[in-house]
Amino acid sequence: MPLWISCIGYESYRQIKSELIFKMNSFYSGPSIKLYGKLRNWFNFDKNNVLQVYSGKIDIGQHISSTLALISSKITGIDYDQVEIIKLDTDISPNEGKTASSLSVPDSGSAIKAASFSLRKAFIKYALKTLDVNFEDIVFDNGIIKDIKSNRSISYWDFGKTNEFNELTIPEKFDEKEIREFKYKNNLKVEIKTINDIVTGKYEYVHDMVFSNMLHARIIRPPNYFSKFIKFLNNIDQKINKLGIKIIVKNSFLAILSIDEYLVVKYLDILKQNIVWEEVKKLSEDTIYKSLKNNNKESLLVKSGGEAFYENIPSLKEFKDKNYTTLTSEYKKGYLMHGPIGPSAACAIFTNKRFTIYSHSQALYDLKLSCSEYFKIDPNNITLKFRPGSGCYGHNGADDVAFEAAVLSKEFPDIHILLKWTREDEHCWEPYGSASLNKLTGVINNDGKIVYWSNEAFSDTYMTRPSNTELHNFISYNFINNNFIKHKSTPKTKAHMGIHRNLDPLYDFGENRLVKNLVHNLPLRTSALRTLGAFSNVIALECFLNELAKTKNIDPFEIRINHLRDERAINVIKNLKDQMTKDIQNDGLYRGIGFSRYKNSAAFCAVGVELKVNDDLNIKLINAWISVDAGEVAYEDGIKAQVEGGFIQAASWSLYEEVKFDTKEIISKDWDTYKIIEFDNIPNIKTSVIDKEGMPYLGVGEVVAGPAGAAISNAISEALGQTIKTMPFTKEIITRELLEN
Repeated sequence: MPLWISCIGYESYRQIKSELIFKMNSFYSGPSIKLYGKLRNWFNFDKNNVLQVYSGKIDIGQHISSTLALISSKITGIDYDQVEIIKLDTDISPNEGKTASSLSVPDSGSAIKAASFSLRKAFIKYALKTLDVNFEDIVFDNGIIKDIKSNRSISYWDFGKTNEFNELTIPEKFDEKEIREFKYKNNLKVEIKTINDIVTGKYEYVHDMVFSNMLHARIIRPPNYFSKFIKFLNNIDQKINKLGIKIIVKNSFLAILSIDEYLVVKYLDILKQNIVWEEVKKLSEDTIYKSLKNNNKESLLVKSGGEAFYENIPSLKEFKDKNYTTLTSEYKKGYLMHGPIGPSAACAIFTNKRFTIYSHSQALYDLKLSCSEYFKIDPNNITLKFRPGSGCYGHNGADDVAFEAAVLSKEFPDIHILLKWTREDEHCWEPYGSASLNKLTGVINNDGKIVYWSNEAFSDTYMTRPSNTELHNFISYNFINNNFIKHKSTPKTKAHMGIHRNLDPLYDFGENRLVKNLVHNLPLRTSALRTLGAFSNVIALECFLNELAKTKNIDPFEIRINHLRDERAINVIKNLKDQMTKDIQNDGLYRGIGFSRYKNSAAFCAVGVELKVNDDLNIKLINAWISVDAGEVAYEDGIKAQVEGGFIQAASWSLYEEVKFDTKEIISKDWDTYKIIEFDNIPNIKTSVIDKEGMPYLGVGEVVAGPAGAAISNAISEALGQTIKTMPFTKEIITRELLEN
């Protein structure tokens, strides 16, 4: 069984990755092999005719269980249907850090590829020795090696029970040619793992868990972050207790529990109506964009390579020569929420002085250490088991609800606590994606060459996952302690972190002036949401690039190709152009494009959009084209699903989504007050995947968001003859900007 290495830490994990990047013609096995170098860390053969594969990444709808299974199937020769990816369990799974940052396939996929290759080589060697035959005398079929002369056979499952298997180590470096020669089949069309259970309702989400000794729970929330519990009215708590319903009060952390979930829901509303809260502080009086400009901030200089430095910020240059044209612009984006279709949930039990917590968090190992610190318990006495939630990407309510379930389970030992957030909980209490503002200045010469580029990004932190040193990042930790601590982050300096993700352009813009501004004391709680700062940074870059191109009447494709040196980037854009050229533009429709390489290290992605602006200024998406180079294609359908789903999410962010609040509370409490895209505005999407066989896997999970948002924005600009610079592009915002300009 794989061994859990405690307290490794995500940054250590990332450092190991950087140390393991090998030269061309070598296979990169990922950072995980250095930490988990035994075959038994990755495979289990206890289940007959099933290859069980361990991964430190979780499948939250991005199909990595299918991709990872397919990678192993191709190399081991075991049928895809007989490969099972084990759900992450911190007692047995390798710690591969968070499932985040589009690294699941580059990291875990590379590790499983290396482990599968090592397994196959070792198995063949063992079989030849055990059967006492030569290689040319065997046939290999679906995990079984047979001696064609004697008809004797041996299987992976025989090998997996040997001491030899248990002791085998995996090299950290392979020759790519050698591993390619071992491939068994190249079946890219496969059925998604778990799809049958999902569509038939058999798939077990954490919300569905049932135990014989179980209490259902809900949290009683205050009006806002700063409210404190005073009292119940009309002795309502005592009256409810007499009905056998439990009420927990730990300062301002309140919960209601019962064996009957209906009673919990019913009396939750009654309790809310009979409670007094003290509001010790209100949310911001200023608009968010005013706060982004005026609040205290820390400014860092971002250099080529995407790293940030505490250095003097140079002043903007002036170009007075008539051969140069200078433009300035500001692009704005409000707060976004994760908004999963089903609210977060968790289940926990405290028994025999240890916790078992079922969670859909993307950072189970971090959550484990945070709980260890809070409860002052050895991390070896805490087990986190992944169970699917309702799906979304980033730091949503999953960590908070898991912590709350654990707190309640400590109050009721030996009983499973199933805690579900309400829709209002999820909308009002999750950590949001930060609002942002980009100030850009660009200079283009008469030859169409951009010679100077300045981009200043203003935003709150995106890095507030709970840790053993920052327990206040659990929302309910603050209510237990009756003191809300607004996270004050220290600016991250590593390449493409948070605010400055994709601030460093892949384009050659001559001289760059790039500034990361971490703004403090903003009103809402924020953390990681899919793409972090890349969404707004890419949109600002790609839209401003179009603005500069228009001053010289340069084609949008041409200006991008002329400022790129990376041939793979150029080919992705040319591929997009070819796709869009084949499809004739219809009358009354307008087109826009966007391009990015996520973090300048993941997949290359270019997006085209065709839309119309109705007379009432509502946007109707008609067609979309996506061109993506993700290195070697492990699973084409998985890539398409990721980028097409990512496009739809980006379209929703661009056209509809914004968290609204006043001085007292969050206003966006439900789907009526927080609009998302609906089926009638999903365009026809065509995706072209460029296969780079033999090249490293490149992550695709987040690559499409920025280019998609930029393409939509640029198409709207073409339709209106004016760039709309505040998102989302609602009728109200478009009208306001048209009137202002």
